Amino acid sequence: MPRHGVSPGQGHPRSGGETESDRSRGSPRLRLLWIGLALALALPDSLVLWAPAGAHPLPSQSHPARFGRLVPQLRNAFGWWNLTCPVCKGLFTAIDFGLKEPSVAWMGSMATKLCKLLKIAPPTVCQSAVQLFEDDMVEVWTRSVLSPSEACGLLLGNTCGHWDIFSSWNISLPAVPKPSPQPPKPPAPGAPVSRILFLTDLHWDHDYLEGTDPDCENPLCCRQDSGLPPTSRPGAGYWGEYSKCDLPLRTLESLLSGLGPAGPFDMVYWTGDIPAHNVWHQSRQDQLRALTTVTALVKKFLGPVPVYPAVGNHESTPVNGFPPPFIEGNYSSSWLYGAMAKVWESWLPAEALHTLRIGGFYALSPRPGLRLISLNMNFCSRENFWLLINSTDPAGQLQWLVGELQAAEDRGDKVHIIGHIPPGHCLKSWSWNYYRIVARYENTLAGQFFGHTHVDEFEVFYDEETLSRPLSVAFLAPSATTYISLNPGYRVYQIDGNYPGSSHVVLDHETYILNLTQANEPGATPHWQRLYRARETYGLPNALPAAWHDLVYRMRGDTQLFQTFWFLYHKGHPPSEPCGMPCRLTTLCAQLSARSDSPALCRHLVPDGGLPDVQSLQPRPPFC
Repeated sequence: MPRHGVSPGQGHPRSGGETESDRSRGSPRLRLLWIGLALALALPDSLVLWAPAGAHPLPSQSHPARFGRLVPQLRNAFGWWNLTCPVCKGLFTAIDFGLKEPSVAWMGSMATKLCKLLKIAPPTVCQSAVQLFEDDMVEVWTRSVLSPSEACGLLLGNTCGHWDIFSSWNISLPAVPKPSPQPPKPPAPGAPVSRILFLTDLHWDHDYLEGTDPDCENPLCCRQDSGLPPTSRPGAGYWGEYSKCDLPLRTLESLLSGLGPAGPFDMVYWTGDIPAHNVWHQSRQDQLRALTTVTALVKKFLGPVPVYPAVGNHESTPVNGFPPPFIEGNYSSSWLYGAMAKVWESWLPAEALHTLRIGGFYALSPRPGLRLISLNMNFCSRENFWLLINSTDPAGQLQWLVGELQAAEDRGDKVHIIGHIPPGHCLKSWSWNYYRIVARYENTLAGQFFGHTHVDEFEVFYDEETLSRPLSVAFLAPSATTYISLNPGYRVYQIDGNYPGSSHVVLDHETYILNLTQANEPGATPHWQRLYRARETYGLPNALPAAWHDLVYRMRGDTQLFQTFWFLYHKGHPPSEPCGMPCRLTTLCAQLSARSDSPALCRHLVPDGGLPDVQSLQPRPPFC
């Protein structure tokens, strides 16, 4: 039986000799600091910076980058500018041992004031977000550990203490030697080809309202509470809007009902993010309504075509909150996984439903010779605050993945992996372990399919020894939603078909969009059209990893080719600002970065030594 978690009392490794009783004492100031930081992670980067989010890639927003902006404000807010390291440690030690535990309501009130003081969000959003997050954040605090040394390291820098909650760890690979690399052979002429419909990031907004302000002050607009726009600007369009808005149900229904020209499909991969981005004001009932409503819509229009879903980061509430399975009771994710198992049971066999209910992941065999593995990528997420308790292979998912891949290798099967958050966007240890697994099972792994970023991109994997031989590629498909300032879209993959000896690799892919400018014209009807075919547009000899590697380096020197990529990256609606050389290098670096925090992957892009600056600006999506 695979391991599905760690013991409830297990926290992250730490220095010093603190005991279990130490971590049960939560000081008001530390807890207030904790909730403030958690809100900064949960709410969009555009709120932390309080600037309108654009449709272009934003700089990397990892934990250190965000804290770098917030810590000076926190110091000023609490009068900690002039603290010395010994005084800081003494203060936090005294607070830890001397103060009584406050109520959740008291901490919520203080966190709301902090959110407003730091202008993390508009006041009404601050109030609602704190009320939504406070119970979970306090629960995480009481189960996690933050010593005086760690708190002062966070506030005053590494010279005062080491703040590293996400410590390094490694999974175990079997002792079975890795077979020699065997690149897949092109299928014989006339061999069967399968078509896989890929849906991701649907983000249905139940409260979308035509004519409302698409540029309101809240993180999500085009809604009943957005108000009307100024007379100088048009309101939200009927089918969607180029702004920080999600989709009405009618647009998703139009997408699903208009799939005919793109089909027929052998199966569907659906990688999550069903609810809208109003994350400051969501209930479990709201999330389950989105799950059941959109699942019913998919079943209505796809009928007998098998659908294989994966869990997105927006399915839960609070957003990004996915506790490992050892968290039981009301704080667990059983309310969500159980509901998914119920509405998806017609698509998934009993073995898949079993692990879905435990940890939100599963494996099954959709056809002979092919194993499909659906990962819960929230266990790798930088924003999943529950991982502050323990981030070491949450739910034992990666060790389980190794077991599945080894069994597939033993049988001679090929494997597809689907998930929501791409591996290059994950916590460092998780991402590096996953990269290692992909390298070990390169002969078995035939395809990787993710979403989350809302734009059209990919991530190339290389051999670990030299980081020079491309051995796999993860395809990151564009979103259905318009968030932010994009056309709605979906993807179709052509893969080596269902026959004995099939490689099951991706042969090509096509992207379809709804041009909102045309669709929102008076009297117009929505027309979903093919935007491009990958091999034809980019001149690829095939869709294997080496071809995508070569494309990146061709785009480095070919401005016109890159501008084509930039246009398609944004689903035919690029930002008005041009993408110059720094922008181009950061975008191309992202296509090579299937392993997070690994600058060496982009070392050949910038031969003049400017790589550190490029890596620090690696594109990351704003609050997907």
